[in-house]
Amino acid sequence: MKLSAMLLANCACARIRNASRVITRVYDDFLRDAGLKASQVAVLAAVDASEQGSITELSQALLMDRTTLSRNLRPLVVQGLVTLGAEGWRRSKTIHITPAGQARLKAVLPLWKQAQDDLVRRLGEKRWNKMHAELQAVIAAY
Repeated sequence: MKLSAMLLANCACARIRNASRVITRVYDDFLRDAGLKASQVAVLAAVDASEQGSITELSQALLMDRTTLSRNLRPLVVQGLVTLGAEGWRRSKTIHITPAGQARLKAVLPLWKQAQDDLVRRLGEKRWNKMHAELQAVIAAY
């Protein structure tokens, strides 16, 4: 076996990224009718949960660098689902969910639940619960 093939077969990063892409595609398929991608739903939910936090706080909560978060926020701003506040302390902008954003999030929740239920059905509830706990442990370790 080539070293490169062995690396790909055993690399935790490659395996997790592949699993992430597969699961993201499934969620995106379920969410397509809502006009949002899974990554956008996660950001929109995080904005709503943060209750007017800063972009820096949001990027930390999502474990995402600010430039990636800004790139993910842009379509949500264009659609009028979130607004950016003026720069404040330490040049940090605040982010706010709009009424339209709250309505879209509410509308997308049944589709997200269908995707979530599909994942749990395919994996089995016991495996999903174990995988969820393991993923939380990986995040906590870093």
